[in-house]
Amino acid sequence: MSRQRNLPGKSKTIDGYISSANASGANASDSRSNEPSAKPSATASDTMSIDKTYMYEMCKDMCKEMSETILGRLDERFDAFDTKFQSVLSVQTDLQNRMVSQEQMTSALEERVEVLETKCEDLTKCAGQLQAKLLDLEARSRRHNIKIVGIKEDSEEGKPTDFVSKLIPELLGDQHFPHPVKVDRAHRSLQSKSAAGGKPRTIMARIHHFQVKELILRLSRTQSMEYKGNKVLIFPDYTSEVMSQRRAFRDVMKALRDGGVKHHLRYPARLHVYWDEERNAPDVFNDPAAAEAARSLKERSASADG
Repeated sequence: MSRQRNLPGKSKTIDGYISSANASGANASDSRSNEPSAKPSATASDTMSIDKTYMYEMCKDMCKEMSETILGRLDERFDAFDTKFQSVLSVQTDLQNRMVSQEQMTSALEERVEVLETKCEDLTKCAGQLQAKLLDLEARSRRHNIKIVGIKEDSEEGKPTDFVSKLIPELLGDQHFPHPVKVDRAHRSLQSKSAAGGKPRTIMARIHHFQVKELILRLSRTQSMEYKGNKVLIFPDYTSEVMSQRRAFRDVMKALRDGGVKHHLRYPARLHVYWDEERNAPDVFNDPAAAEAARSLKERSASADG
């Protein structure tokens, strides 16, 4: 059995084993025919028994070698698979560790973001309060100011303060000002001077006494003014924010004026409407849309009653 496995040049396939078995059987027959005739010859049944035994042993060897080959290859593939599996397991472990680290960092960042959001809300609230105070301070600093529109350039001859002090009684009437109007300072607006014949710049003037400033504005609303043939207008000096708020009421105020409804726009932007002249308390609106809705409702009610 061992001799047959070590024969050189034999194939490990089934055909090789069968060819080997046939050659061995032929050799055995020749050796038996060459033995001395004195020995008794083997019977046919003994020969077949020997051949079956030999074939059985050959098949066992073949199956064993095939099993060893298959198992060897499986071992190699399992070793390679185990190596790859260990590599994947190592990568997975690393990813898991990184994920845990990221979760911890995310949790820490969420806590920091919550703190920052709280601080941001506080700062936003504080900034809003500071902005409101700043706007209020700016508005208060302009409470004594007036704007004069329509005076030709260089009419003040380099002395705008004295010019405005004399101009106001001339425009509104000397009888309203028994004492000279005290002007702290006056100047043209800071925009570039227009070309000859262009629109003159606005004169900004600060009136020393607040009551005098209010008198000037009240008189300017009730009479027309001219200076050297040019129409002159006087306005209060509001901040840009207040002007935007007041400008939003322009349409509804026009509709009220056309309808003959008494109204006043108070500082900074509150519309007082007197629907009924007999009623002393007006309706106050801080929102132009609400004022327009109320005006439309009143108009429809009046139409229905009529």
